[in-house]
Amino acid sequence: MELKVNTIRGLSPDFRTDVVDTLEMGAEVKLLNQQYLPVPAGSGSTRPPAAQDGAIRFNTDSNKMEYYVGNGWQIVTDISEEGGGGSAGPYVDVDAPANRIECFWDGAPANVSGSTWSSSAAHPNVSNANCIMQNSPSWNSAISGGDGTMGYWNFNGSNQYGYIRELNYSQGGQHGPSNNGRLSEFTMGTWFRTSYGSPGGNTWDSGNWSWLDWDRSEVISWNIGTTGKVQFSGYSNAGGYYDITGNTSCNDGQWHFGACTVSSADSRIRFYVDGQPDGSHSHSFSYFGARTRRWGFIGDGSEAGGENGSRNNVYYDGDIAQQFLLSIKWTDAQVLDHYTKTRTRVGV
Repeated sequence: MELKVNTIRGLSPDFRTDVVDTLEMGAEVKLLNQQYLPVPAGSGSTRPPAAQDGAIRFNTDSNKMEYYVGNGWQIVTDISEEGGGGSAGPYVDVDAPANRIECFWDGAPANVSGSTWSSSAAHPNVSNANCIMQNSPSWNSAISGGDGTMGYWNFNGSNQYGYIRELNYSQGGQHGPSNNGRLSEFTMGTWFRTSYGSPGGNTWDSGNWSWLDWDRSEVISWNIGTTGKVQFSGYSNAGGYYDITGNTSCNDGQWHFGACTVSSADSRIRFYVDGQPDGSHSHSFSYFGARTRRWGFIGDGSEAGGENGSRNNVYYDGDIAQQFLLSIKWTDAQVLDHYTKTRTRVGV
């Protein structure tokens, strides 16, 4: 290799050498006085919008390397000896067969257009499960401290919500694993942030309602209470309402991942916070969705007999970056795996 230059300058102002002919460089280049190679560094907001494929930089928000390929920057999330290094980019999926995803919304900016939060995946018998926002909850395309691949919706707790297209459950319902409106094994998950209420207590309440709701007294509801604990509600074929909570208060203004699994196989309802178990409750049931058919909402409670129908007018106060309902029960390991794969996207 030949490198023809007149002068070489170093990082130190005292370093300079004049080259009058040709500098010969072999196959190996050694840094004699420095044990590392600096690369450009900066926050996600200052990254160049376009670059040459293969360009690299250090993201000071996520504290990770990132590289440019195709038409965007990708975070290097895993480097392993067995796999040969590299990364497939941010994890924007859920661990479930396609026919067991009832609805899944990811906060990648490409999934939001105006007031529509497009579903990344949905029940196979619907054209989409898009959420249509009402009364202008604010969309933020990036999370401070995150890796730049996740945005979030902010709900004011006063009048903002979104209605879910097509999906309906309970008697006469068209969806669920058997297309009969019934849910026997399911998992709900939400990346959220809220400061509403005060930590304490273990009593269920509807003061900050709701993350996902198809009517607590007819089908199911998934939310956080005013004490900051994750909550599940629903009406099963065994009769009566299920209003139960997790153990950890999360209304601290920080990002958290909450999950809940419901299983008729072992008659248990399990809560998780940030990938860890957060309480388990035993109840006897065969399925949820045993009364009147309902359509769903994000950010409010449902009384709806059709899309964007009647609501509870309670409203959620806080942020939501990702949500899903799966008609399978995740294991402890699957919940932790999802949290681990997605946490850098929200800066956790």
